[in-house]
Amino acid sequence: MVASAASSPPGPGPIEPTASFGFVSADGTELHGEFFAAPSPRGAALILHGYAEHCGRYREVANVLVQAGFSALAFDQRGHGRAHGARGHVLRFADYLEDVKAALAQLDTRAGRDLPLALIAHSHGSLIALRILADPFSCPARLRCAVLSSPFLGLRLKVSPVKRIAARWLGRLLPSFSLPNEIDIEKLTHDPEKVAERRVDTLCHDVAGARWFIEAQAAQDWVREYAHRIQLPTLWLVAGSDVLVDADVTREVHGRIKARADWHLFEDLYHEVLNETQRGRAFALIRSFLDENFP
Repeated sequence: MVASAASSPPGPGPIEPTASFGFVSADGTELHGEFFAAPSPRGAALILHGYAEHCGRYREVANVLVQAGFSALAFDQRGHGRAHGARGHVLRFADYLEDVKAALAQLDTRAGRDLPLALIAHSHGSLIALRILADPFSCPARLRCAVLSSPFLGLRLKVSPVKRIAARWLGRLLPSFSLPNEIDIEKLTHDPEKVAERRVDTLCHDVAGARWFIEAQAAQDWVREYAHRIQLPTLWLVAGSDVLVDADVTREVHGRIKARADWHLFEDLYHEVLNETQRGRAFALIRSFLDENFP
């Protein structure tokens, strides 16, 4: 389905978290979380941010979820935001999966262990979500569905062959080595206020870890191979004018899924669909999708 950006309702604006706190992953890495409580919640949602950003940029998404009856938790993954670890670095992609487990434990403690779950993920966070969804050993039993914004399954941003080779070798020899990520902030969203916020946001970073690059590519290959094992409903919000992520690769992986996988292509939007000028349309789709899966 192709979505038009015209006449889209506005977003509700951000809300302050009910609680902000630190917690640790399985290997002792300290992470940072923000919890948003909903009165009499019908479900709980875990928000997974994209690469080079942090959970504080998802307070408007949290507002959408709370208004829909979901208590939500967003957290900074290792190497991001207020979490510990070298910026943009991960030794194993599986470490991100352990971070998710730790965050889900925090969500259970604050929202209640009996609530059914939803994943709300963007870009690199969507890659993490898909890695979980396609693995029956990693997928939580109470998870009902997932929302995937601009999944990072293939890179459209041009990376020089020299940088690719350097990342491949340095990722093995000097795992924490990083290079500039060359993300053009002006190409993330058409919303000038969001661009201005991103430009002065010191919790975002501008590097790409060499080892992270290797691990992310391996995770992308894994998801392509095993996408057919996904059994839960998914909602795909894809930016048609994305200069970072290759929407054609996203479409290819989407086509391998046998379970319900709702596809919505926003032809004129940039990468950050949930921060775009017409994000209200994406929020409406999220609310409708959650209503169907949490009756």
